[in-house]
Amino acid sequence: MERVFFDLEPDAWHGQSVESMWATKLDADLYRIENSPFFARGIAFEDVVKTKLCDGVIYFVSKTTSSGGSTYRILCKEGTDETKFENFWKPLEAMGCSYEQADFGYCIYAIDVPKKADIQLVFALLKDGASKDFWDFEEGHCGHPIQR
Repeated sequence: MERVFFDLEPDAWHGQSVESMWATKLDADLYRIENSPFFARGIAFEDVVKTKLCDGVIYFVSKTTSSGGSTYRILCKEGTDETKFENFWKPLEAMGCSYEQADFGYCIYAIDVPKKADIQLVFALLKDGASKDFWDFEEGHCGHPIQR
């Protein structure tokens, strides 16, 4: 696998200017993303992206194929313990969601919501955690069709 670099919004809340993600090379300039982004928007796990090589660094240009999945981010409130997180997380995990965790001076989870998951139920569970003041969350990308 190789790293694909994504330029981020300069005024974003997180203060990061670039994010790299692991990717599998599919063709000369096509890569499949192999993890969930912590900050990049419009990208989900297993999306296929077009890239360009600049000074030996692989940069994102555009998304060519959507995996059909979605990406959310969770920021746990201060003082959150692992047991409490697991209690809120278990229903999401039961729907096939997975996460990666990182520490940027705050604890953040990048959530992969697979194509087969009920996105409306996932959103309701994320909203429930926020309403109980357990976490804040944001949508990084919704690749699921939304039914009204």
